[in-house]
Amino acid sequence: MINELYQITDEIYRLTQIFSDKNREEDIQKLEYLLLKRRDLMEKLPPKSRDHEWMGKKIVEMNKTIDQNLIFIRHRIMEDLRLLKVKKKHNNSYVNPYEMKSFDGVFYDKKN
Repeated sequence: MINELYQITDEIYRLTQIFSDKNREEDIQKLEYLLLKRRDLMEKLPPKSRDHEWMGKKIVEMNKTIDQNLIFIRHRIMEDLRLLKVKKKHNNSYVNPYEMKSFDGVFYDKKN
């Protein structure tokens, strides 16, 4: 079981290293599948054994890099979503320029 966990972790590690915007959808789906599979394996993992201690240490080392890469990937996706919202807002203002109401510089004079 630890061998399978090691192989899955290694595959996740390699996938996060070569993550690109070209195949982002496919890579995200692969990552999701592998992370869920790894989670299930980790839940079924027996207590620590001395036979595979080096594999456990290697998995922990790879996991640190995987976490950093996943955070970086998440930030890239969030930045793309933010830019998409800005583009959508600007596109709407060009399509219907009078729909956007701006209240900059509005002054209410209250005379009795």
